[in-house]
Amino acid sequence: MLFRRQNKVYLFTGGRVKTRRFIKKAFYCALLLVFLLLLYKNSGGVYAAAKNMLNDEDRLKTVFCQVLPVSSMVGSGSGINQGSELERLVYAVTGVRTGEPRAILGAELNLSTADFAVGAVFRTALTIEEEGGEEDFFLPEQEENLENWLTIPEDGFPPVQLNGEPMILVYNTHNAETYKPSDGTSRVEGKNGGVADVAQALSFAMERKHSIKTLYSSVIHDYPDWAKSYVNSMQTVKSMLEEYPSIQMVVDIHRDAGLALRSDTLVKIGDKSCAKVMIVIGKEHPRWQENLAFAERIEQHANKMYPGLIKCIRVCKDRRYNQQFHSRALLFEFGSDLNTREDALNSAEMMADVFAAVLKE
Repeated sequence: MLFRRQNKVYLFTGGRVKTRRFIKKAFYCALLLVFLLLLYKNSGGVYAAAKNMLNDEDRLKTVFCQVLPVSSMVGSGSGINQGSELERLVYAVTGVRTGEPRAILGAELNLSTADFAVGAVFRTALTIEEEGGEEDFFLPEQEENLENWLTIPEDGFPPVQLNGEPMILVYNTHNAETYKPSDGTSRVEGKNGGVADVAQALSFAMERKHSIKTLYSSVIHDYPDWAKSYVNSMQTVKSMLEEYPSIQMVVDIHRDAGLALRSDTLVKIGDKSCAKVMIVIGKEHPRWQENLAFAERIEQHANKMYPGLIKCIRVCKDRRYNQQFHSRALLFEFGSDLNTREDALNSAEMMADVFAAVLKE
């Protein structure tokens, strides 16, 4: 609802702007953003500056409000109130949400809002909480006691050493998972598929590049009964932790599925095509937040070292993923079945660097 009086437009929200000034400022804003886009395509320094600005929420909002004052007319701090009539009007006409300056700059830099949401560009990865998730057939009445829960203090890392006790355990609960473009199928029943190659590559990189002794288990857990995958891998984890109490990280490697395109989980880092990595946390045990805290620590290091590599952190209700035994037990999804094996192997090399940085911090 709006009406005209003395060449001014009145909105029923009570906000008032001059029509010409609004159009003029919006036009200048578009010109500025296009100019930044052109500079971005021809100057890495300008792009780096834009990245720094997008990491500074307060600075970004200040600049945005200076360029387009209408964004600060209604509400406070973050621009137009979500759901206000003025915001809906601007969105209906332009397709731009004025309360989301990242989305506007992202559009001009040819980056989708989904990229921002999953932490592929400038911000930390989104933490998603959802019902269920990948099934681990957990039954609450089967809860084991946590007397053997291994808590590693934040400052409790022993010196990194190649010839000492293993510091990392790497395994696959769903060994058959593989990469369709490389293998012609998404699963190789009764065998170690592409995810096992990723697990091995990660283990070798930890030792070869970083001198961190890593224990890799090639035991097949998902055959002949896939429904018992997590029950089987639970036995592997428990026995390994009992034998090697020095283990600082427990890593279960999978790959995602059900996505439409390879590009949905693909990121270019340097000259390499890499599968995006999703970290999955099971919430169905009393100390899951310790696992989450460690996942966030890994994600923060990855964002500094290889921006875009981490897709998101997913927290799943009614799931445990064998994380009830160790405060640094995590599940990693290396791309999806639509990625190539090479995509995932490239990511494994980079995640090894990330893990080493965390362990040596």
